[in-house]
Amino acid sequence: MTLTRDPSPFQGEGSSRLVTILKWALAIRIAVAVVLHVLSTDNLFAPDQQTYDTFAAWLARYWSGDTLVYPWKLLERGPKAYYYIVAALYYVFGAWPIVAKLLNAVVGTLSVRLAYDVALGMTGNAAMALRTAAYAAFFPSLVLWSALNIRDCWVVMLILLICREAMALQDGLRLRPVLALAAAVLVVMQFREYIFLAVAAPAVVSFLVRNRAHVARNVALGMLLAAVAIYADRAHDSDRRFHSLDLETMQELRQGAAVGGSKFEPGADISTPGKALAFLPKGLAFFLLAPFPWTVTNLRQILTLPEMLFFYSLLPAMVQGIGILVRHHLARSMMVLLITAGLTFGYALAEANAGMAYRHRAQVLVFYLAFAAVGVESRRARRVPAAEPPAEPAPQFA
Repeated sequence: MTLTRDPSPFQGEGSSRLVTILKWALAIRIAVAVVLHVLSTDNLFAPDQQTYDTFAAWLARYWSGDTLVYPWKLLERGPKAYYYIVAALYYVFGAWPIVAKLLNAVVGTLSVRLAYDVALGMTGNAAMALRTAAYAAFFPSLVLWSALNIRDCWVVMLILLICREAMALQDGLRLRPVLALAAAVLVVMQFREYIFLAVAAPAVVSFLVRNRAHVARNVALGMLLAAVAIYADRAHDSDRRFHSLDLETMQELRQGAAVGGSKFEPGADISTPGKALAFLPKGLAFFLLAPFPWTVTNLRQILTLPEMLFFYSLLPAMVQGIGILVRHHLARSMMVLLITAGLTFGYALAEANAGMAYRHRAQVLVFYLAFAAVGVESRRARRVPAAEPPAEPAPQFA
């Protein structure tokens, strides 16, 4: 794969379509952010918005000298980057949560552009990249998470940025991608610490082994590292220090998270490798497909129903797209496949609540939508055997 410079403004018909998609993505996110803010829906979709708002405002008051008491929440262990981002906004503009939501709308739109870059880097096909960008721009949950005062959209953006910059480095060592990749990895750790292993490790592996003979080993390694990393994150949140992969402890943490009306298999036993493997198919189905239509019991779950039905309709295209990438674009797509597999299998064991699974799925959702775009465009190309314009060159970020 040769990564050449991606001109800006973009050239060609596909580039103008991308600009249109980005404009609509930003407009929709801003509109959703404003509407939800006016309707005061913080408790409906993400109650932790109030936590970020309260302690970020407290920190802004501390910086301005209005209080001498440092917010106690920021003295606890755990990533704190988003508190500082919101506090900085409050310090400059005043404690208006809508400002943070509008910034997240911009971050979500940036993720759409990054999704285009990653898909183009994997396939070299502008049509597949454009469809990926369209899916990422308008998929309801991705719009929602980038219209609320929460950190999720930043995590998605940073994962995509890491993928893009790592792709730029696979054809040669250049300073700008190195610095951007290092910065993205360091920053993402300040949002979710486990992302360091779950994303950086597959990137390293993809540099070392990029041929079909080692795919099984790479996938297994990516899955293991992500599972360990997710366990470490859960242990960290429970004020435990991670020393080794202890499935019994992981089971205890999972049972502790199985609360509320949307809890899932609180009595599941994953205390041994055999039992964890036996539970894995059920965990995969839950992480990827929940909330199931037949389990809908409240307004939030009803609102997810159209999205989930559309996601189900894309599953055959996703499987086909993964097959195409493995057969024809393995070197280009190996890192994305490893990250997706690792996070998916790790969360399949760790998740025990449908609401958290729905939110955490956003970290890999763009990749699954990219796989679906590959499958859909491949079918379309077979149905309409017309000459296609030359693919736009994959972007260079050096």
